[in-house]
Amino acid sequence: MTAHRFLLSIFLFLFLIGYSQEKNSFPKDTIYIKFNKNIHSKKILSHPKYGKNLYFKGIGTYYNFESKTDTLKIDYLKKIEFSDLKKIEKLESIYYKKRFGRNPWIKNKNAVFVTYVIEKISEYCIVKYPVIWRNEGIKD
Repeated sequence: MTAHRFLLSIFLFLFLIGYSQEKNSFPKDTIYIKFNKNIHSKKILSHPKYGKNLYFKGIGTYYNFESKTDTLKIDYLKKIEFSDLKKIEKLESIYYKKRFGRNPWIKNKNAVFVTYVIEKISEYCIVKYPVIWRNEGIKD
């Protein structure tokens, strides 16, 4: 009986190591979307699942007021690369092909990306909003 438990313990240990390595072998990419007042708008909405949120119309993302924003110097923009929706779709497709070998019917950008909306609030400062994608998991 002791040998049986020992083998079972080793099996569980190896299974957990393999599971944790697979989970970490496909990390989320971080993407940044530039908020443009000429194209996008924002308004406060009440979301049934996420509560009171700031909705970025034209981008399709929510900022939850319980999340922490960062107010940063404008120099931060030199460190990041912005993505448009076309580039985001391409990166999402590459992620799914690498992970599953194909694109699934149902996609979820929240599972693939850590997403931030960047808004310029003055000549010297920007706000970095951590956001979630709206209506993800809907079949195309």
